[in-house]
Amino acid sequence: MNVEARTAGTVVRGPDAPVEPPLSDPSREWRILAVDDDEDTQFLYARVLARAGYNVTAVADGEEAWTALLTERFDLLLADQNMPRLCGLDLVARMRAAGMTLPVIINSGCLDLREAAAYPHLGLAAVLHKSHFTELMDAVKQILPLPPGAEDATVRNWSGPATNVQAAGLST
Repeated sequence: MNVEARTAGTVVRGPDAPVEPPLSDPSREWRILAVDDDEDTQFLYARVLARAGYNVTAVADGEEAWTALLTERFDLLLADQNMPRLCGLDLVARMRAAGMTLPVIINSGCLDLREAAAYPHLGLAAVLHKSHFTELMDAVKQILPLPPGAEDATVRNWSGPATNVQAAGLST
């Protein structure tokens, strides 16, 4: 696996990393499972990704994500690393052990990118630093192209969930 860990927003790809889900019906809605223990981050992911045309299910920890993965079909997993009950990398290890090849983006504010290099067998599509929301949206769009007619909901200069919810005009 070629890993460059110079910056917090490095995309990590291995030769076997699943980066594109099967396209059985290109007109269908892409489904993303977003797992983060921070409610503001869950809200932001759900609103911004839904505005871009993705169908988003948000859950609070790795165990909830595991239950959702066993009962529903998703096209992408977006996971934080540091969560209660089951961290992001352990969730991905469990998925891979079960034969799940779903593309995964680890997006964490606390993740040391060198840590991800120790897990090349997980086939991570990307490892990103949570404060770089533009890079997250770019990585999502690289894996799941925007549906036809969807608006590009990338939020520029993202500095945190509360700021961006307001900046994106998404407050409730």
